[in-house]
Amino acid sequence: MKYAIVNGVKTNIRDVEKGTIGFDCWYRDYQVKACKGHYMQYWKYVDEKPALPEGYENETEWHECWKKLVNDECCEVICGGNNEHRADILTDKEAIEIQYSSIAFEAAYERTVFYHNLKARRTIWIVNAYKSCRDRRIEVKKNNNNEIVVNWKYAKKWAVDISHCSTSDVYLDLSPTSDKLLKIWKHDGVLYGKWIKKHDFFNKHLKEYSDEIDDFNKVFARLNSRDYH
Repeated sequence: MKYAIVNGVKTNIRDVEKGTIGFDCWYRDYQVKACKGHYMQYWKYVDEKPALPEGYENETEWHECWKKLVNDECCEVICGGNNEHRADILTDKEAIEIQYSSIAFEAAYERTVFYHNLKARRTIWIVNAYKSCRDRRIEVKKNNNNEIVVNWKYAKKWAVDISHCSTSDVYLDLSPTSDKLLKIWKHDGVLYGKWIKKHDFFNKHLKEYSDEIDDFNKVFARLNSRDYH
């Protein structure tokens, strides 16, 4: 988590000293402590942590870089009349979920429907697929119609299946050295793809909600393969 409630205010980890005590923004009864290392800065539960809905995960520096792209108001936003979900990034038109670990399709679909019912937002899933790329389990080639077809061995099935949903988009983040994302979608049993420059993705979806970032790629420049697994 990048944020906690400190003195009644949602507070970014960068704005407090190491060891500061606050409360979880989502589950207000749970106390958290500011952990600030050389690389990672995050809030950690002091004692026990709440039972989170399926698919919510421990975060890596990869997650942190994506969240760093937007202002505080759009990051880790608690949503719904009963605080059902915490969006990694929430904008006027989209909910952007940054996902590394596996999640059941049913849970991903429920979240997608939830955000669509929340002011008709689309859900964009940014999925860490570094291991698949490293192990050469993702093959991309053009068919006779000049369409990009993706063969993903041992794929994250939930990501492939949710790409077929009409109210969501799925982008694979394959490598810290790549300047592109691979957008995927499933149609008639075939997985198709399109290369999207990361900078173009930032300009289209995030730049409007960013206070300081001028160059998307600079944020990720310090990442390496260790941060992707």
